Amino acid sequence: MKMLLVSGTAILLAAACSSGPPREVLPERSTSPERKVRADEIVAIFNGEPLSWQVVAEKTLELNLKESVDQYVRWRVVEDRKTALGIVHAPDELRRRAASYLEHAKKSLGEERVTEEAKRAQLEASSFLHQVFTLDKIVRYAALLEDQIEIDRAYFKDEAEARRFHQAAAAKGFDAAAQELVPGERTAEKGRLPREAFPRSQPPADPVLDSWILDELLKLPPGATTGVEMSRSNLYYVVRLRGIRKGRNVVYSEARGEVLDSILADPPGQQEYLRWMERELARCRIEYSDGATRKKGRGNP
Repeated sequence: MKMLLVSGTAILLAAACSSGPPREVLPERSTSPERKVRADEIVAIFNGEPLSWQVVAEKTLELNLKESVDQYVRWRVVEDRKTALGIVHAPDELRRRAASYLEHAKKSLGEERVTEEAKRAQLEASSFLHQVFTLDKIVRYAALLEDQIEIDRAYFKDEAEARRFHQAAAAKGFDAAAQELVPGERTAEKGRLPREAFPRSQPPADPVLDSWILDELLKLPPGATTGVEMSRSNLYYVVRLRGIRKGRNVVYSEARGEVLDSILADPPGQQEYLRWMERELARCRIEYSDGATRKKGRGNP
């Protein structure tokens, strides 16, 4: 596929996305100019040889053109949504998010791996936290706009063990039956997944929640538990429907406090980030140059 080239080198990227969430009524904002990077700016020294920004950028694009375009598009999707919603991180919000991040890190890594105050201050000022926090807010706000299904899942490799769990859950409740299935101690054989929340159009993929299991789940009242369900991933599930939260047509500025409280209480997980990004990318149109899509081989270094 041939594409229009600008100035002989720049690729024309079409990334037109479909409509997003309810539009904010925002005051006019002057757009700050992007950082001007000089072509001859030295970005590294290799064996005593200065490497300019242009040399590194051109070779990176030459070697990984499609991957570089994809990375740019993912960044652009987030930045465009951030601008559209008018997301800004207040200093107090950053302090609270840094503390929340470290608290969850301590739970997963262990207390001795995290030194509290120094790490919090370092994290608070980092571009990493700004990026994560931006995605936190976008993802959690998007979740307010559509129906969210909340579930608990226990999984088993052995069907007999799954049936014993199901009987125990019926007799004394899901939580009591799952006391030995602590999320941090999951194995390939059995375990309990932490609370999952997702839109009906994007059920969890790791491990997969099959469509026929979801259909059975949605027939239940909140608090009820499915039978022993066989998944195509060769696991047996027992799933509890915690509830279905209806979506709302609300602009970000009105939901900002609710979004922040949700993030601090229970930060988004990797699955939430991935589901949102996959859906947004599916709404975009990206046209690559021939150089980006050409397969590499002996004749194409």
